[in-house]
Amino acid sequence: MVISYSETINCSPEKLWGVLLEKAQHPERTIKEISQSKILQKYSDGFLREMTAVGMVIKERITIDENSHEIKFSLVDNEAFDGYFLNKMETKDNGLILTYLQDWRPKNNSKKDFDSQFYPVLKNAVIAMKNMTESKPEQQLSRKNEKI
Repeated sequence: MVISYSETINCSPEKLWGVLLEKAQHPERTIKEISQSKILQKYSDGFLREMTAVGMVIKERITIDENSHEIKFSLVDNEAFDGYFLNKMETKDNGLILTYLQDWRPKNNSKKDFDSQFYPVLKNAVIAMKNMTESKPEQQLSRKNEKI
């Protein structure tokens, strides 16, 4: 099942995109439910990452599309789920919109209520990103940029 959450973000598109790229590389810095992560392999359009979150080890193939301002996190070799997670940045009439979308499908019926468990995590992650980008000056957010 697909769940998503969107917020209007009051910062420059460049600032938000930079923070989204940083989060893709180091999600444990911005998402409290993630205890650790590591990049396993790099590609021309992204990387393969493994992380521990909400009691699961999650491996993802991350694809970065700078033209459409989307970062897609596709599950790899996951025993419980198939699917992906998407970070999308859009400029609309009412401002800069950040959307997190999760399309994870359980491989068996034992995970029936997972949407209700993950929705608060997804919503809180968007709100944390909003608070982070709106409250801190750009120079505080920038760190040594790592090449992806």
